[in-house]
Parts: sequence; C-alpha cells; structure tokens
Amino acid sequence: MSVAGSLVDSMRQEVCGAGFGRKGETIEKWAQILGLSEQQVRRQIKGDRTDRTDRTNQQYKDWTTTIFQIKKRPPQDAGEISTEDAARIAALNGLIPEEAMRVPRSTFDRIARQMGLTKTQRKIWRFQAEYPNQAHHFDASTSKFLYVHRKEGNEYVLRAHRPAKHYKNKPLPEDRVRPWIYGLVDDHSGYHVARYTMAQGESLSDSLLFLAYAWAEVGIPERLFADQGVLKRGLPSADLIARLGVDLPQMMPYAKEGHGKIERPWRTCWQSFEKQFFAVDDWEKFEIRESELNGMLGNYLKDRYNKMPHRFERDITREQAWRRINLRGGLVKIPENALATVARRERRKVDPDSTLEYKGRVYEVKGLYEAWVKVYEGVFEDRLVVEEEKTGQKYEVKKFRPLALDEFKASPKTAHQRAVEEGRGLQITKLLYEGRGTKEEGREKVVNMPIREQEAAPLEDPFDVTVYPNIQEAMKDLVEIVGTWIHPEQRSQIEELIRESGLKKEFVRELGMQLFEAKERKRKAM
Repeated sequence: MSVAGSLVDSMRQEVCGAGFGRKGETIEKWAQILGLSEQQVRRQIKGDRTDRTDRTNQQYKDWTTTIFQIKKRPPQDAGEISTEDAARIAALNGLIPEEAMRVPRSTFDRIARQMGLTKTQRKIWRFQAEYPNQAHHFDASTSKFLYVHRKEGNEYVLRAHRPAKHYKNKPLPEDRVRPWIYGLVDDHSGYHVARYTMAQGESLSDSLLFLAYAWAEVGIPERLFADQGVLKRGLPSADLIARLGVDLPQMMPYAKEGHGKIERPWRTCWQSFEKQFFAVDDWEKFEIRESELNGMLGNYLKDRYNKMPHRFERDITREQAWRRINLRGGLVKIPENALATVARRERRKVDPDSTLEYKGRVYEVKGLYEAWVKVYEGVFEDRLVVEEEKTGQKYEVKKFRPLALDEFKASPKTAHQRAVEEGRGLQITKLLYEGRGTKEEGREKVVNMPIREQEAAPLEDPFDVTVYPNIQEAMKDLVEIVGTWIHPEQRSQIEELIRESGLKKEFVRELGMQLFEAKERKRKAM
C-alpha cells in the first residue's frame, strides 16, 4: 500500500517529536488509522531519509568498485592495498574524478561492506606509553613482496614477486641476499622509522647499525621491546644497550599474542608501502634501485604515514604526538662513538713471553704475562684490548714480531725482580736472636713495596685504557705518586676534582706531581 507523501511527513514529524517511551504508541496509532502493520509504518518513515542517499547513489558505488578493484590487485596471500592509497592511485591515474577524493574513506569502506567487498578482521587491543621515547619497539623482517633481481655496480636492483609460503617457491636472489626491512616504532605516538638492507639474513651488525641510525633521529628510549632475535641474543648488542641506559626486558619467545604489539604496527606500515608496486602496469617487470627504494620509504614515512592521525587522539598526527618530547627536555641522541665501543669478548691465556693467540694470529701484550685475560674485539672497528681477570687492568695489544737471532729486547722488571736486586744491596750485619740485636732493629731494614690492585669494573668504553675503573684505583695511584698519606678533608676535595676530570689517568698523574712538588717545597722551607 502506498501512502501519500504528506501523510508520511506527518507520521515522521509526530514520531520524532514523541517523548521517551511514547514512539511505540504513536506508531501503533498510525497503524490503526492507515490499516497497516507497525513494521510497514516504520518502513514508510525510514524510506526517504536523505542521510542514507550515499548508499543508493550509483556514482558512489561506481567509485567504490573502482577503488576496491585497485585494493585487490595484489596477488593472493599478499593482502590488500589500503583504501586511502587505492583512492589516491585511482585519482592519480584518472580512474575516478578529483571530487571523489573529498569523500571520506570511511564512506567507501561502508559502501564496500554493504556490497560484500570487504573482509572481517579480529579486533586488536593496544596499550600506549605515557610519553614519547618511554618505549620503542624494534623488529626486522624479510620483505614479503620484493626480491633482489640483479646487481648494478655496488647497488642492487629489486623487483616485486608473488608472495610464496615457502622459500623454495621464491625467486633465487642475486648473491643470495634478500631485502630486509628494519623498523622502530615509538609506543606513545606511533612514530615510525624504517630502512631496507640487503643481506643474507638478520644480523647483529645490521641491527646495531639501524639502531644507531634510528636513535640518531628520534633519540634513545627508556625501554626497548624486541623479539628473541639477534639483537637480544647477542652479547655485544645487549652490552651496548645496557651501557646506554636502555632497559631491554625479556619476553616469552614465540608468543605472538603478547608479542604482537612489537610487530603489528610497523609491519602494517611497510606492507602498505610495498603493495603500491602491484598497482602499476606489468608490475612483474617493474624495477627499483635500493637507494631509490629507501628514498621512497623515507618520503612515505615523513609525508604520509607519520602525518596520519594518532591512533587514539584523532585531532593530532603521529608526528605531533612524538614532538611532545620537547615537553620533557628534548631527545637524547645516541653518542657518535657508540658503535666504536661495541665489542665481542672471549677468554684467553697470555703466555710467559707476553703473547697470546687470537683467531689464528699472535699478539703481544706489553706489561703482562702468564695471566688469564678477557679479549675485547671491536665489532665495527679494528680494535683489540685485553683485560686481566685478576686485577681488572686493561692493556693494549699489537701484532707479535719474534726477535731475530742476535736481537735482544729488554722488558721492564717486575716488582718481584726489583725487590730481589735491591735486597742484594742492603747492608745486613745483625741477625735475630744474636747478641743484643732486637726484633725491632731487624724490622727497620724491611723494604715496603706498594701493592697495586684493580677491580674489574665496567667502563663506558671497553677499549678505553686512559681512565680508571673507579675512584679508589685513581686515589691509590695518586698516593703512590705523592708518597705520603693524605688528610681526609683534603682527600674529599681531591676525589671531587678527579671525578670532574672523568677519572682520567693523565689528570691524576699531573695532580699527583703538583701535590708532590708542593710537599717538597714545604719540606725545604721548614
């Protein structure tokens, strides 16, 4: 039964104006007047609502169909291009008019759901840090859609390929290297930093190089979340992260639900970036250089992804949320020499001739022999230092060169050897328990040799042999240089000066000589 438009308007006006709990009575009244069911009355009231015209607008449906055709251009198992990027690609290629870009993307998604073009996805719960750089998330994955096609000079050229579930179905890469993408996400803002690296697999050196690159841009966090990869398993990387004051908490291995906060946000980012290559014509022959790929990725993060709304605070972008770091005094960049202090550590024995063998080479340790040591080898620089396990003293090493047949080389005498030689020159004529000699008279001839001990304390730079491990060791050397006991009041002032110098050995030597000269001048003036 058709109802006149004037009656429909009257019904709609009366039902909308009815008070709380009275709408049902109003609908029942109109049903009795018109001889219709209540459901038919409700249908008549809702049938002409203008705020639902976009659902029946054929033009909107055509635009949505075109956009979702582009979304679904990637092959099976590759996922879909985002609605935003698909719409931009459609407009860029003239497949939809520019006016379509003024339509909210949520409208296209809603129409697509009604047309049955979308897939359902399980809801994901997220938490958020309280401020920028409170926590970062790190992860590395091999690219799902790109592979190394060939090499031109010192640069690799990449192509897109159909996603494969097994490596045996993937194209054989040039030099057997694959594109790896390293990513870092600030937990508070969702700000992303990422970069491609061509390598045979995830490595400790590539992970640390990327961390240095990312932290130079966004600063050092208080906490770093990472999976059970090489970054967490590697002792050099864990040592560097700890010395930078960053907490690296342990997580349950292979627990994807608890680990999803690390991987999901940035994986969505780079997969969205890569899927655009499937939109070009004849995408299987499309090529891009490694430098161009990283350049495009940087522009994508800077101009597109980090400019997107914050996931919770929709009125600001990810970048604006991250810039709140200025409210906490600004970011703390990683020191420039941080990678130079990354070291591998192994245990070795120094032979009686002051040599040790390390990785097939023989090295000489000046001033040390017959001792167990820890060998620190630089990961990124050609540096080698040994630390004596017993005392904690560090020694520089150099490649060993054996002496020629008639060549002789003098080495500094040890404290034991000096004591033996000096003891031979002593004039001792009295013995204990003989004549009138006393125990006290014999004790006056004993030579007191200073004993130097050093604790094995961690240094900011494992290769730095110019500083003391602690203030106690510095004061021991100072007292030895001055040659006298230091008053407690003067000692506290001296310790403060040494701490301000950074426990530098050169400063302690110069200060000790100044105190020694002052003591000598005072003694001569008396």
